[in-house]
Amino acid sequence: MPLLAANQVTKVFGGLTAVNRVDLEIEKKTIASLIGPNGAGKTTFFNCLTGLYKPEGGELLFDGQPLIRQTPRPNHRAGHRPHLSEHPPIRHYDSP
Repeated sequence: MPLLAANQVTKVFGGLTAVNRVDLEIEKKTIASLIGPNGAGKTTFFNCLTGLYKPEGGELLFDGQPLIRQTPRPNHRAGHRPHLSEHPPIRHYDSP
């Protein structure tokens, strides 16, 4: 059984399909990456994995358990951290 599985995951924003029927399996003790051009849907797919976005279709499983019904917090408490933001938080500093 794969550690992480995505089956036909789809995410749509208005009329734009950002993630279209993605299938992915990552086995335990594997290092994997997802590459592609800008605008290909990589970040949107990861946001679905982390629970920030709910996919319109498909299934996401972590160790055989559905991810869609879980919030990011229980996954984080369990030690799972599948995504780091590509943009650091903006900090505002007073000018000297």
